[in-house]
Amino acid sequence: MSEIITADGYPKLVYVFNDSLPGPVLHVYQNQTVRIRIHNDFPTESLSVHFHGIRQVNTPESDGVGRITQLSILSGSSFQHEFVALDTGTFWYHSHVQSQTAMGLLGGFIVHPRKVTNQEEEGEFVLVLNDWQHFYTSEQHHLLIESGQFYPNSLESLKTSGTIDFFEAVDGSRAAEALVTSILINGRGQYFDPHAENDRSSTTPLEYLRVVSAPSNGIYRLRLINGGSVFSLKFSIDGHPLKVISSDGVPFAESMIVDQLIIGLGERYDVLITATTNRAINYWIRVDTMDKNNNPRWHARAILQYTTNTIMPTSKPRECTTNQPCLILNCPFTQYGPNIADNAMSLICLTPLNLTTHADHLDRDLLDETMIPEVRKTLQLTIVKRTNKRAGFESFNYIGMKYPSIDKPVLYNARHVRENYACPNRLLGYDTGEQCYHTIVAQYNDIVELILINHDDDQHPLHLHGSYFHIVELGLAQLNSTTGQIKADNPNVYCNEHAQCSCTKANGACEKNNMRLVKDTVQLPKGGYMRVRFRATNPGVWLFHCHTEPHLDRGMSINIHVAEDQIFQSKKVKQ
Repeated sequence: MSEIITADGYPKLVYVFNDSLPGPVLHVYQNQTVRIRIHNDFPTESLSVHFHGIRQVNTPESDGVGRITQLSILSGSSFQHEFVALDTGTFWYHSHVQSQTAMGLLGGFIVHPRKVTNQEEEGEFVLVLNDWQHFYTSEQHHLLIESGQFYPNSLESLKTSGTIDFFEAVDGSRAAEALVTSILINGRGQYFDPHAENDRSSTTPLEYLRVVSAPSNGIYRLRLINGGSVFSLKFSIDGHPLKVISSDGVPFAESMIVDQLIIGLGERYDVLITATTNRAINYWIRVDTMDKNNNPRWHARAILQYTTNTIMPTSKPRECTTNQPCLILNCPFTQYGPNIADNAMSLICLTPLNLTTHADHLDRDLLDETMIPEVRKTLQLTIVKRTNKRAGFESFNYIGMKYPSIDKPVLYNARHVRENYACPNRLLGYDTGEQCYHTIVAQYNDIVELILINHDDDQHPLHLHGSYFHIVELGLAQLNSTTGQIKADNPNVYCNEHAQCSCTKANGACEKNNMRLVKDTVQLPKGGYMRVRFRATNPGVWLFHCHTEPHLDRGMSINIHVAEDQIFQSKKVKQ
């Protein structure tokens, strides 16, 4: 290894691609055939790599999910992905095995258009953001699976001693029970030690974005990727409004200029910034969580460098006032924090309801409310209670995903696995949850509608492999207007104790807010619900799952079998 990986300055085992944290950013052109060989150099652990947001049309075997689309890559072995990069935009790659992404196996993947018209940008930067965990290792992963928590015998002592902290967002929602100790920007951060007697932060190097030679009013593109495992992250740059132009590789109908941007796990946003005329100083790039206690461990900083030397910034964030409020985009709630003069009135939350995808990327049939989907499935995100016989687990409809012990990936045995290992059709509940092979079946060209309901304590970032989806309806929790905290779930959806849910309104659609937003990853807020649709035109076995890594590890996923009889018509896949 040619360089030292400093991360946040705390010594720990790090997993990396090609000796770098994060892994190298891969740049390709649209419609280019991409071949990437993954070699597993781990002495004992297996591996698989997913290219997040790449639809893998006609190449489902390259989706990179162990046991589903391929056998995991064993120690000393290799696997070659081959696919066509159909869509332009900002994507990323990461391990799809246990805790390996949290330990460093991630990187950016950018698909550029072959021809660029009206080029207005001086350059671009890729920023991979992720939460960092000193204690999350493969051993902790196994404890999580076996006992339902990371430290079954000493969790409270770790909390009391200050070794770990628990997160609560400004709306009262929680994050996964994972031990986040810092935030990294392109693999660099600084660990804040609350027990240090003098200097209370590390002095490891920060990331610099160098725009020293930028012309006045020059425009730069920032490709922002939240590759973390636990936290949504809030991004801003002092003195530089953010012009948000796309998400998950899909452009918006109109850009939005905001002061701060919330990026959920797995999400990507492209933003434009304009070089300032004041070049006497450098500017702080700020990445924070939505923690209501403003925990100093969960801040990250990088530097936008205008000066010829690397002086530390003295910039301040824009002052938010009732006369000139700050705009925060992609809020999972309608109000940011308590309703006091210097907060809620000076911070305006823009939810996904404020975003609209460009018309060229919309499927009008999916937006037609008179169209009855061929496949409709309601998924309530839940946790199943721990008992003396089993660990608690995360679930959809009280079902935690469990893969059968077979010698081929599910992709190559899709019908057999579904017919012989699928979950039994019976009522389940908080005390009677089940772990089994959870699946949905769609025929070619079916319209699939998923109604997603979150009555859990956490936000859940949800990602669909193999396709984009259209968000056609969104309902948010009810907030206490004084505290800004959730007081009740959205009243338009009711779920009984068996996760059987229905709309409380007579017209069948709970909100009919006419959303027009295309994504492959989205935050499902605590107390809220969402209705999404996609057209099943990509034969394969596609995972739909929570992107909070501990939640996925504990079973919050479902496989969507699309056109089982056509999977092997692809020239790439052979039975």
